Amino acid sequence: MIKIFHCADIHLDSPFSLYSPREAESRRTELRAAFTGALMFAREQGADLFLISGDLFDGEFVTRDTLELLSREFRRSADMRFFIAPGNHDHLGPGSPYNNVSFPPNVHVFGKERECVRIDELGADIYGFGFDSQTMISSPVAGWQGLDPRRINILVCHGDTSSPHSETGPITMGDIAASGFDYIALGHIHKGTGVMSFNGVSYAYPGCLEGRGFDELGYKGALFGTVDKCRADLKSYRFSNRRYELAEVDLTGIADKSEALEVIRRGIKQYVDDTALRLTLTGELKQAFVILPNEIGTGREFPYSIELIDNTFIAPNIGELEKTNTIKGIFCRNLAARISAAPEGSEERRIYTLALKYGLAALDGRSVVDYRDPEERR
Repeated sequence: MIKIFHCADIHLDSPFSLYSPREAESRRTELRAAFTGALMFAREQGADLFLISGDLFDGEFVTRDTLELLSREFRRSADMRFFIAPGNHDHLGPGSPYNNVSFPPNVHVFGKERECVRIDELGADIYGFGFDSQTMISSPVAGWQGLDPRRINILVCHGDTSSPHSETGPITMGDIAASGFDYIALGHIHKGTGVMSFNGVSYAYPGCLEGRGFDELGYKGALFGTVDKCRADLKSYRFSNRRYELAEVDLTGIADKSEALEVIRRGIKQYVDDTALRLTLTGELKQAFVILPNEIGTGREFPYSIELIDNTFIAPNIGELEKTNTIKGIFCRNLAARISAAPEGSEERRIYTLALKYGLAALDGRSVVDYRDPEERR
């Protein structure tokens, strides 16, 4: 029985290009902290093997500080054996970060050719190889030969089980079933799967170690546990400092801004200062008003970052406005007629509805800047 720690898709020195320079550097620091936290946990738990299934780095550019940190932490973990299988983001092509670092003897980076490393004191054989470019159209799981049935056989690789036509190491269930491994430590899919089994072969994606955007929701982490012949017992542990989440709050019938803020605060109370929240507001309002993210609240009981998508709409009393010759009345009558004439559910009707909302807010002297989608504001 072997104690293993399995992680992947750390993406150290990710650029975080949608953030400000200060925020991006803070997030890169948090990525490094998540990884050092994982290393500390593995040491404390007495892991025999520390497996990194690709994308340790995010690309060719890696800072000297990060490389020195890795070398230092690997040396501090001299009782563990590290196995790294480079993936599509940290591949072994020209400019690879692995060409610029000398890791200690307890670290093995798999090369472009298939390899097997025997660890006699553990009765285990560790197999693997690395990407040599950003793409790979062959399966990293298929075609292994000569596995010793008396030993624990573990494969460390980066690959994609989501599509047989993937250009990042396509893996089929047939490949897994026929492989004969006791455990396949996979990387590439950023959502953790937990340990699965097919035809007696255990395999898992640990997910990424720290989310980097709203396409990577929830807390993130890695897998730790034991592997034996025909059995893998690993559990997921959280190592992320922060999480990304999506939420929606319906403001139908809300009469004023202060009431809306109270409804929003109740609706997002589960998200505190470790959360970046993308919040969508929906529903029919009685009057036009604009809510800014910082008005919702700041501090430990609120998300550290809130992106607002305002999909609310206004249903004005057209009958009352028709009795007036004010600018607001004329504007509202004209837009209401266009909305009524547009087909239900059409893009044309959506645009006219938004125009009505923007216009009423503007005529009331309110800002309309924050009605825009967060991606547009960037």
